[in-house]
Amino acid sequence: MDRFRLGGVPGVTPAKWMRVWGERVPDVPIELVQLEEAEAVAALRAGELDAALVRLPVEDEALHVVPLYAELAVVVVPKGHPVVAFDDVAEADLAGEARVERGGMTAAQQLEVVATGAGIAIVPMSVARALGGPETRHRVVVDVPPTRIALAWRRADDSPLHQELVGIVRGRTARSSRGEDRDEDAAPTPAAQTPTAQRRQPPKARGPQRGQKPAKGRQPGRGRRR
Repeated sequence: MDRFRLGGVPGVTPAKWMRVWGERVPDVPIELVQLEEAEAVAALRAGELDAALVRLPVEDEALHVVPLYAELAVVVVPKGHPVVAFDDVAEADLAGEARVERGGMTAAQQLEVVATGAGIAIVPMSVARALGGPETRHRVVVDVPPTRIALAWRRADDSPLHQELVGIVRGRTARSSRGEDRDEDAAPTPAAQTPTAQRRQPPKARGPQRGQKPAKGRQPGRGRRR
């Protein structure tokens, strides 16, 4: 294999993993291929990629799928929107707002439409961070389930290189064996299992792998003001 083609859906940032790959597998360069979510799975099935970082769910018995980490859901709004005054919101706070659905648009195009003031969009936080421009802002939506990123590849293509990549994304060192994944690099706790005391912090102070859910007694239609 002259190169390893790794697909990536919008928002994923595998630069660290690719750097480690370069150190461990210097003879096979790794190439990141940016694709929309539907395109990534289709490209895997067609054999156009060696592996891909995809968003679950992926239902295909022909693919190996290794869940990696969770992403908070956020609402993206124009920068002058009233939602910006709050640290986080609930779905009830967004009732009546026009929604910009993805449809046939790319993730970037969807957020460009939001920036015009045509409506709001709920997307994974990593997408909002990577593709949201200076005319948009985002806030965590506490009662929307998180999405999950996974590594997928065709069972028919399984090889030592694929297992090397699994070890890298799971945090195994070069000397460790399979099954010795480091605890700190395991998949994050889903939002519903995160201690209440750690929730309700501003998104800027939190990583994309720490979930939140509404605090007890919260009343619909009232976010927490900044």
